[in-house]
Amino acid sequence: MTEAPSHIEFVIGEEKRLSDIVGRVEIEPLLRSALKLGISRVVLLDEDERTLVALGESAAEQQGTCSEIRLPILVEGEPKGTLLLASAGQIPGRDAIARLLQDSLQLTVTNNLKRMLTTEVHTSIVQESYEQLVSTNHRLMESERRYRTLARDLEIKVEERTTELQQAYQRMLQQEKLAAVGQLAAGMAHEINTPLGFIRSNLNSFAKYQNRMAEMLGLYRLLLAKEASPEAIKRQTEQRWKELKLDFLLEDSGVLLGQSLEGTDRIATIVAQLKGFAHLDGMEQQPMDLKRELEQLLAGLAPQFPPNTRLITDLHQLPVFSCRIPLILQAFANIIDNALKSRTEGLELTVRALQDADQLQVTISDNGCGIPAENLPHIFEPFFTTRQVGSGIGMGLTVAREAIIGAGGSIEITSVAGQGTTCRVTLPHG
Repeated sequence: MTEAPSHIEFVIGEEKRLSDIVGRVEIEPLLRSALKLGISRVVLLDEDERTLVALGESAAEQQGTCSEIRLPILVEGEPKGTLLLASAGQIPGRDAIARLLQDSLQLTVTNNLKRMLTTEVHTSIVQESYEQLVSTNHRLMESERRYRTLARDLEIKVEERTTELQQAYQRMLQQEKLAAVGQLAAGMAHEINTPLGFIRSNLNSFAKYQNRMAEMLGLYRLLLAKEASPEAIKRQTEQRWKELKLDFLLEDSGVLLGQSLEGTDRIATIVAQLKGFAHLDGMEQQPMDLKRELEQLLAGLAPQFPPNTRLITDLHQLPVFSCRIPLILQAFANIIDNALKSRTEGLELTVRALQDADQLQVTISDNGCGIPAENLPHIFEPFFTTRQVGSGIGMGLTVAREAIIGAGGSIEITSVAGQGTTCRVTLPHG
């Protein structure tokens, strides 16, 4: 059996095989999860039908009739591998498990390929820019030595090369953005799979509970059909009620449904946040009165203030500046929301806005729990959060930063654990 490599190596320009794109260490935990759901054997084959990863019982070890499902794994639209799932007997939701596993593997392949191609393009652009600089420098030195009288023409050439470098830099930024999109997709898959896992578990448990409840109802109907005495009905039903543990089932059913609803709400929140992140470039520029918009935002968030909150504002009348207003408001709302959740009571929230030369500065400070020094470098990363599960998905500051940078501004956060956090936002005007 040929095993998939534990790490990925590739040469720029080569056609990628499935074994070049995904490694065993990366995909084995995903395939192993299918075994926990009842699948007897999971195998990933490459384009030559060679085994990359095989988990579970072999065909000889399996008992009874064995059925298989074969699903293709695509690379750039072409089949480059096969996912094979084998099981003995009927497994509830087997086709759904197979499709979910195929989609997860396909997403992993696509993200890895994007990252590899992005690195390839990034390397090519950097090399191209370097060669252009070396060539330009050589020509400039030769021109200065031989044609000092042509200084004006030389300046024109320098301007042209500067424009080329700026264009190359913009292309590099675009490649970095594509890499960030790949990171977002991987994070989204992880964040959505977590609530999906316990929703599925809860539904499986609830299905078992339903069977017991149906059995209890069947007993009632049987006794009524036999016209048993009330005493006999009471005695037999109470005994069966205890045997089926229906008191616990009824109580736990409510808990299971409540957790499942929370899970669906969490998935909806993740999708909504990602939709907002994905459309940061899709709104029209409009003039914004920053002072007025901040006052309205604080008034709208007032019901969410923790008990005994003290709000301090110092909002000067500022010049109007052009931006995508909903995105900037969402950015400030996310920052303030973090401040509101930093302390359960006795919060002191300070919001200041002023003009400094040709810039607008907004400072939002709190006396909350603060951020540990080791977490500060990661606060803008997608899906990074230190809150408990279900309390946040780690997209608030990511969206805020993208919106502010998109408006030509910058954001800086300083914090001391146990003392509070200060966020400084700088925006252009004029």
